[in-house]
Amino acid sequence: MNKFEKYLQDTFGKHEPREIEELIFDGLWKDKESFSEEEKKALEKYVNLIHLSFNNIGLKSLKNLPQIKHLYYLSLNNNELTGDDLDILKALYPNLKKLKISGNVIENMDNLLKLKPLQLRKIEVKENPFSVGNDKYKRKLFDMLPSLKIIDQTDKNGDEEETTNYNEEDENDGEENEFNEVEEDEDDSKSNDDNEENGEESDEEEEK
Repeated sequence: MNKFEKYLQDTFGKHEPREIEELIFDGLWKDKESFSEEEKKALEKYVNLIHLSFNNIGLKSLKNLPQIKHLYYLSLNNNELTGDDLDILKALYPNLKKLKISGNVIENMDNLLKLKPLQLRKIEVKENPFSVGNDKYKRKLFDMLPSLKIIDQTDKNGDEEETTNYNEEDENDGEENEFNEVEEDEDDSKSNDDNEENGEESDEEEEK
């Protein structure tokens, strides 16, 4: 166990990394700037993480963020990110659907185009230089990233959503409907089978 792995065990209590689905590091450091190779390797042992949060830790670079295939929700609010390296997120988190990058120092809105391959559903970008005092940034961002449903808790029609936090219902969007359709098909098939059986029994009774 390396030094950072020990730190994780001490901070979050004794645990098995593969069993953890959520890690919150908000405010645990002041001037983190970026992660080391050692920290990256330690965090990559949390292979089943769904929610990872590095809010308010002084992050300036996404260098050495851990690669976690199943990550669904990443929060990087209130850091010092410029957005220049947002393109690395696709390779690190291919299943990412929610991203929070509010309160950073992103001046060039075009940097957000680097997020297009991710197919994000929800994003928070308020309190960045490009969005402050700009009442048209949401409309432009919806056009830039067509997969988005929610920007800063607002949908395309201007209706507000209560939160953009991770929840299981959002993770199962689409999957639940698909499951229900299969379940309904199975029920219909079972019902048809029962009807056929009842019909056969009736025929046998008539013959008798």
